Amino acid sequence: MDAGMDLYIGSNEERDRVKEKLKEILLKQLSNPNVSTLLIAAILLDNEGRANNLPFNYNEDPNYVYVDEVIGLAIANEIAGTKAIFNFRFYDAKKPGIIGELDRKGFMFLDDAIAGLLAGCMSKVFE
Repeated sequence: MDAGMDLYIGSNEERDRVKEKLKEILLKQLSNPNVSTLLIAAILLDNEGRANNLPFNYNEDPNYVYVDEVIGLAIANEIAGTKAIFNFRFYDAKKPGIIGELDRKGFMFLDDAIAGLLAGCMSKVFE
């Protein structure tokens, strides 16, 4: 949740309300079978990559492999549609909080999945 709020640029007076709404939406979306299945897929793909079971060098995170972004985009889109896709690019580029931690630890898929989750949920906050 903190990573979602790291990029919040609204007023401080609204911050607590936004954070509470984000929490509510996150919990709801985690029970969405499409979102949760994509999150599980990201975890499993990271596990397979670490075991060298993917058809590319996982440790290099090659530019020609973009399926990690596709997972993040799919999660964002599932939650809040087109606006969340634009928001995903912001979270993916800035990598606030846990997203950056996952990226630095080499979680090629999960960082983008969480970026999509937060981008989608933050987009829903402002509907």
